[in-house]
Amino acid sequence: MKLPICTFDAKIGVLCPKCEAKLRNGELTQTDVDVSVALVKLVAKVPALDKLTLKRAYSLDGEIVLLLGQGDMAQLRSNPKLSSSIQEALGKKIWFTEAESDDRKFVESLLYPARIMTMNTVFVPDGSRIMKITIPGRRTSKFPVDIEKVKNIVKETRGIDLVVRFER
Repeated sequence: MKLPICTFDAKIGVLCPKCEAKLRNGELTQTDVDVSVALVKLVAKVPALDKLTLKRAYSLDGEIVLLLGQGDMAQLRSNPKLSSSIQEALGKKIWFTEAESDDRKFVESLLYPARIMTMNTVFVPDGSRIMKITIPGRRTSKFPVDIEKVKNIVKETRGIDLVVRFER
């Protein structure tokens, strides 16, 4: 498994001087370190996790957002036991998405299993962006994803304000 910190550091739970410097400089967060240590322990029980790449980990509102390497979402979706075992190991709600994906795929993976029908990005003169997406169907109480949390995740990780509309 590829991690933001050295694999040896994750196994022993102590950072080397190089990783410690990255943590002090802000290249890494404490969440990156904690999640890396937990995932290395989990790889011994679930060997399929060894194929994944963790790019970053964010802690937002008591939940964790994992930015994975390219192609890792397909592995997670094909084997639901992987995502449930990660969630059990970390003890929090986990959101998965790919780090290097474009904005549309990024949001689609957060909204999964819902689909995005249309997406428009508005570039505001102050340099910020607003993304407007339309999801087919009506919003019901049984909608599988918390839209407000998705908006918060997109704002914190990508700096984009998200506006979600439902088509009737």
